[in-house]
Amino acid sequence: MPVKDLIKRKVVTVEPDDPVSLAAKRMQDKLVGSLVVLDGDKPAGIITDRDIAIRVVGAGKSPDTPVKEVMTKDPITIREDASFFELTKTFREAAVRRLIVVDKDGRLVGLISVDDVFELLTTEFANLIAAIRG
Repeated sequence: MPVKDLIKRKVVTVEPDDPVSLAAKRMQDKLVGSLVVLDGDKPAGIITDRDIAIRVVGAGKSPDTPVKEVMTKDPITIREDASFFELTKTFREAAVRRLIVVDKDGRLVGLISVDDVFELLTTEFANLIAAIRG
């Protein structure tokens, strides 16, 4: 199963020059813990609620600080046509909780998290148990 078939949610984005306060408000409004930072139609970074807590609040920076100053630059991505095995391997090797999904040209397609994978596996395990119990 390719990664593109596992994406469940529309990805929420922010621009590099947007203030961190806008990023935080967008996270609150959309009930998400991370935003992909877009430069045109390609991911330039990712910012999480933890980044805001540590790199902005903890560092005593202004809420007007541009996202590009506190985001994780050059985020790890995975191609939409990658396999489930490649996905889990990338999570393990990169030691991250979220991966940005891109097309062959590096354009944003979506976002997938470890939690999404756990949810999928839980459903599949439940289906297997049901099949075994008949």
